[in-house]
Amino acid sequence: MDASPTISRRRAFLALALAACLTVLVAVAAPGAADSAPLTVTVLGQTAETPPASCPGKIVNNVEITPCRVEGHVSGFQSIADGIAKPYEAPYEGKIVAWSITLAKPSSTETETTTNEVAFFNEFLGEPSEARIGILKPVEGTNPPQYTLVRQSPLEVLNPYFGTTPVFALKHPLTVLQGQVVALTVPTWAPMFAFNVSSENPWRGSRLPEHCSSKEDIQNGNPQQGVGKTKTYGCYYSNARLLYTATLVKNPKATETEATPETTTE
Repeated sequence: MDASPTISRRRAFLALALAACLTVLVAVAAPGAADSAPLTVTVLGQTAETPPASCPGKIVNNVEITPCRVEGHVSGFQSIADGIAKPYEAPYEGKIVAWSITLAKPSSTETETTTNEVAFFNEFLGEPSEARIGILKPVEGTNPPQYTLVRQSPLEVLNPYFGTTPVFALKHPLTVLQGQVVALTVPTWAPMFAFNVSSENPWRGSRLPEHCSSKEDIQNGNPQQGVGKTKTYGCYYSNARLLYTATLVKNPKATETEATPETTTE
C-alpha cells in the first residue's frame, strides 16, 4: 500500500532536515582535507526512550481524564533525564550544529471529548508557539544556581510541526565550551512537555524560588534571552521532561577561546 500524503511529507521533511544537518557537520568539522579527522558527535539530551509529549487531552462528562500540559515563558534544562545526570552539559568544546524538539499535537477544536487547547494556550501565554536553544555558562558558587547566556539560536515557530519531531540545522553553529549547558527557551509556549514520568526526570527552570508553580508564576515568567545577562534558575521540577536534543560536534583542535560578555543580573 502506498504511504499516505502526510507520512510522505514527514519523511521528506526529515530527509531534508538530516541532509541539512550533514551539510553543517561537513562545513564545521572538515574545512580542508588536511584537517580531516573522524567526527566526535554527541546528541545532548538523547535517551534510550523518549516519553510522549502530552496533548491532546481527553474529557469525559466534563471531567478531565487525560490532561494536556505544555511549558511557556521559561528557559530550562533537565538536571537528569531518564536517570542520566547532566544530559545537556557539554562534555567537551565544540559546536552545536542542530537541535530537535518533540512536539505533541494539541487540539484546535471543541468536541465532546476535547477543548480548543491551542486557543487556550495562545490566550494564556501568547502566540505563536515558538522556541530556541541557548548556551548557558554556570556562575560558580551561586545557590540557587545562576547562569549567564553566552549565545543563542534563532527563534523557530513551532505550529507547523505539531505532532512531529522537527530538526533545525543551524546556519551559524553555536560554540559551546566544556561544562556549559544547552537550555531550551520558550518565549510563548511549546507542547514538548512530558509529565508524570519517573522521578529520574527533574528539570530546572528560570524562575525565582517561591514563584515556581502557580498560574501567575507561569504567566509572569521571563525566559532568558538577553545575551550576556545572568538569570537565576530557582525552580526545580520533578517527574517531567523537556523533550529536546542538541547535536554537538567536537572541536578537534579545541583552540578557540571565549570572550567574556558584560554581565548583568535579572
